[in-house]
Amino acid sequence: MTDQGPLDEPRSQTRIQSVSRAVGLLLAIAESPDGETAKRLADRAGLSPATTHHLLTTLWAEGMLAKDESRVFRLGPKAAVIADAYQRSGWVPPEYRKALHSVAQKTGEAAYLGVWRNGGVQVLDKVEGAHAVRVVGLDVGFSKDVHARASGKLLLAFAPEEVRAAVLDRIRLRQVTEHTITRKADLLAEFEAIRQAGLAYDREEFQQGVKCVSIPLWRDDAVAACITLSAPSQRFDATEDALIAALREAVSAV
Repeated sequence: MTDQGPLDEPRSQTRIQSVSRAVGLLLAIAESPDGETAKRLADRAGLSPATTHHLLTTLWAEGMLAKDESRVFRLGPKAAVIADAYQRSGWVPPEYRKALHSVAQKTGEAAYLGVWRNGGVQVLDKVEGAHAVRVVGLDVGFSKDVHARASGKLLLAFAPEEVRAAVLDRIRLRQVTEHTITRKADLLAEFEAIRQAGLAYDREEFQQGVKCVSIPLWRDDAVAACITLSAPSQRFDATEDALIAALREAVSAV
């Protein structure tokens, strides 16, 4: 048997087709707030009705799916076990940690890994740079003031519309600094600009004298996390292009 290390690329390994198809169906149902019928899932996945039925029935029997009287499938109670475990996890994927160290070493600035956790954008990991400035309060585990942080704005911009709306309905757009966006209409306009640019900025919105830029980490068609660099405003303005180039290089290697 071959000894495979933890950083082996899964796409290069042997894959079981039925498992891949079942995961695809689970994800399709998870992305549909109103659930999905077997027919729509079969059409969407390009599978035969029989194959789709067998996969869905197996997932249903295992508690990963639930089915109502209209034969609409939704996520089941066992799916919640996985979701809850993920939300509690503080584990950082090795490729993300490598990217953080790479960009911090190249730029000399502090690098942060931001992810969705418990309905907020949390700092999951942090690497100090050689001449990094300390952003007060922005430590591992911090998840407040998403509207004032580059990572929060980026992950909200790329979140599903219903998730973004739920977060904005729940939080207060408090004025953290004089530069903080506090009007919902202005924040929504910023989200559109973020989606267009593929970058999010915090221009002294979270801490006076500090600017940040955040870039997404994509997994297939979804943003799974983001990496953010912070620097004193004057140094940020002088090195902005180099910071963005270093971020793009780091995420391209993930």
